[in-house]
Amino acid sequence: MASKLPPTLETLAARYLRDHRGRAAIKGAPPAGRAAARILKPLSERFGPGTDRLAEHWAEIVGDRLAGWSAPDTIRGDTLYIVAKGPAGTLIEADAPRILERLKPIAGRAAPVRLRIRQGDPAKLRRSHADVSRELPGDVHEKVEIDPDARLSSALDRFDRARQRRERGE
Repeated sequence: MASKLPPTLETLAARYLRDHRGRAAIKGAPPAGRAAARILKPLSERFGPGTDRLAEHWAEIVGDRLAGWSAPDTIRGDTLYIVAKGPAGTLIEADAPRILERLKPIAGRAAPVRLRIRQGDPAKLRRSHADVSRELPGDVHEKVEIDPDARLSSALDRFDRARQRRERGE
């Protein structure tokens, strides 16, 4: 008859871990994008798009010719205010029903139902809507970091620059 051998150290350790299992690991925070989308989507459906979104699709809404002479300025209530150069305002007013119909797929339920046109320089508005016009300080390089180590290094550099500006009193 074979005598029973004492259990090995690995077996004892496995039993102990099985019987004395700790709490489960804490889940990480959910992605902020999901939470923001849950908040922003109902708001955008209720209040409609901003003028930045309309500016992106402006050539599709009014046509290429009028897009060169006009730009969306602001949306107040159910009225879209447009800045047009010279007599282009008259052309936009004449084309208002078609423009309002083209706004509906982009703006959804909150699409403007009236247009107000004022004369001005639409190039100034286009510059304010464009992302490329935002100037960065000389020591900041615009790039997208994919590597986690590079992202950490980039974040630490930004933190250090902010700390230096705070110390200088800027």
